[in-house]
Amino acid sequence: MVMGNPARPEQQAAMLRGITERMGLPPIRTLCKEPDVLGVYRITVDYYDRRAHDSCATLVIRRSGAQLAMHYQRAFDQKPILYPIATIQLEAFSHALQTLKFDTLSDQPEIPLYGLDFWMVERAAGTFVHSVIISPQTAPGRHADLVRAIQTHLPEALRLIV
Repeated sequence: MVMGNPARPEQQAAMLRGITERMGLPPIRTLCKEPDVLGVYRITVDYYDRRAHDSCATLVIRRSGAQLAMHYQRAFDQKPILYPIATIQLEAFSHALQTLKFDTLSDQPEIPLYGLDFWMVERAAGTFVHSVIISPQTAPGRHADLVRAIQTHLPEALRLIV
């Protein structure tokens, strides 16, 4: 695996936000303003080696239930694959992130600008928005726990389309 020099988190954030912008997806802050929306999670994935389409999983929680919309760059005419998320699955995922203290977690330190996959994990509720950038291959400590929480409780967000 070839890894580049460490980069500033802003560089990775711009690259990951560019994925959602190219897909035409609204920021999660905008989604939170919609009627009946209680909260939003988003996981944007950049595959450095292009083994799969970059993806964006947006979990919107409404009073009526939760739904995950999976968008893949350059696939399906930008139409999402929709997954209903059961209350028990949503609660397990939310609890895992609360246990990790996700809202206070900073970006993973010392990750390079290229040579690894990158994830941007975001949460929004009301006017609150927080994001964390990680590289799942090298994530240490609480960042590794975040990777496992997503893999365990929201595996639909990581489905590969090649």
